[in-house]
Amino acid sequence: MGHESDNKGSSLNAEDVVIVIAIVITLLLSPLLAALWFIDNPILIPPPIISIFLGIAVSALLYRFLGGVHNASFTVGALKVTGTAAILIGVAYWSNSQLEKYMPEHVPEYPAFDFENDVSPDSSAWYAVDLDTGKPVSINFRQHDQQHSAPSQNTLDELRKNRNLGLKVEDKQLLVYAKNNDHIVGLLTEQQLKDQGYHNNDDIELRPYRVETFSSVQETDINRNLPFTFATNGFSEDYTRFILKSKQDGSTLFEDAILRRGAKIFKYQRKYYLISVVQVNHAPESIEPYAKIYIAEIMINH
Repeated sequence: MGHESDNKGSSLNAEDVVIVIAIVITLLLSPLLAALWFIDNPILIPPPIISIFLGIAVSALLYRFLGGVHNASFTVGALKVTGTAAILIGVAYWSNSQLEKYMPEHVPEYPAFDFENDVSPDSSAWYAVDLDTGKPVSINFRQHDQQHSAPSQNTLDELRKNRNLGLKVEDKQLLVYAKNNDHIVGLLTEQQLKDQGYHNNDDIELRPYRVETFSSVQETDINRNLPFTFATNGFSEDYTRFILKSKQDGSTLFEDAILRRGAKIFKYQRKYYLISVVQVNHAPESIEPYAKIYIAEIMINH
């Protein structure tokens, strides 16, 4: 009889079984959840959750099987707890502080870098340059095994040949700029222009058209290659008055007067024309007054 009583006293009841299961589960969960931090694609379970599971396991074990926790207490600031709650909170508090030391930092996931598709503007529209020399340089993206190669000097030269540049003077220097965006690309000094000898061999050539004799009021198409007609507009006080009219619509392009055998220069459609009176008599005795007009295109050859 005594032997039966001892066996009955050492057996686990239903409450004990539940507590044992809870202890085993929480003890297993704590290291398993922490192990998730170190897999290939880590799952970062917050340390407080793991600490609570560990606190439940320890407090349940002490409460049921290791003599109780009646005298245990835990104080945080003005909060003081005792008994099983003190063990649970104390173990969770301590283990949380230890786990935080080993938790890896969260690294956000980004899609793989693709230089051709992820860079704006498109890589064909730009290149990098060295700050000191202005020469093109290649860019290497080491971690992605990708590269943006610099264009060759020949390629750049061909591109720059089509660039429209302008000049403006600042502090006796000629600044060279790109006309499309007013961006300064360099400068030229007066000495550099002289050294190049660009203007040393300039000369002027006249492309003459025939000389015509005009009365005081007369309009004539001197040459089919000229874009205008010539018309006299009266003689007075040694002046030969004249008008140049457009062949397209008959509008007046230029109106002036030439004193005696003088000349005028007229610009039209980016060309220059010399208009000269080569012979004139405004008051002859036996014939009508006249003026002989000479017209020539002025061409500058470099």
